[in-house]
Amino acid sequence: MMEVFVAPASFDMGMSSSDEDYDMNHLPHTVELSHTWSIMETEVTNGQFELYMGYNPFDLSGVGAMNPQLTCEDCPVAEVSWHQAQAFGNAMSRAHGLDECFECTGSGQEVYCAPAMDPYECGGFRLPTEAEWEYAARGGEDFTFPGSEEIGAVAYWEDNSGSQPHPVAELLPNGFGLYDMGGNARERVYDAFYPYSGDDLIDPIVYAEYDGDLYAERGGSWACRRAEIRWNRRNLVWDYDRDMHTGFRVARILH
Repeated sequence: MMEVFVAPASFDMGMSSSDEDYDMNHLPHTVELSHTWSIMETEVTNGQFELYMGYNPFDLSGVGAMNPQLTCEDCPVAEVSWHQAQAFGNAMSRAHGLDECFECTGSGQEVYCAPAMDPYECGGFRLPTEAEWEYAARGGEDFTFPGSEEIGAVAYWEDNSGSQPHPVAELLPNGFGLYDMGGNARERVYDAFYPYSGDDLIDPIVYAEYDGDLYAERGGSWACRRAEIRWNRRNLVWDYDRDMHTGFRVARILH
């Protein structure tokens, strides 16, 4: 997996009050990311997930039999819970001699992971925080979609996907060199989903308060409408833990 390195920065997170989707979940505020960090240039693929975890989530769910394209080796992995995604980060960290950011028990779909330390203090792989994801998706640019004003140039969404995922990195990257930040697969992030406070923040993180809390996800999928593909549009994860539209990529703190 190729990493893209990101320097410390401050940016405006959220939406303008004039945006058609504006609500209390998108209150604008300034965020400072104080560390140098990295994020994977693509979503984790089926092949990469199986390499580190020893199984494919579609084999456990049986959903892959409905559409073999879901399980193509270079397509984004899906059917993963938040806990499976963090367990994958731990597996990558072990393979590269880095700290594990989570304490995980169980295996496969039954894995459960709890934070071992503050994500901004852990040097291992993990889901990006929601602030990290939004800054990375924008890519230092001012486009509506991650990398372009032309959605079809950078994203597989409901109008051009043929109702299925596609191999990662087929379309253009954004300004940071990141592929598929909009479309192809929705992407899980570290944070639980709560309305923004509107306060300016440094290295924010929103921990789940209760078992069963819903987590945020970003970027939209191959089945999503145009509005969901934007870099500043928040989404709840579905009411159940995993679905065929939702995958992830990983990030880590460098210093």
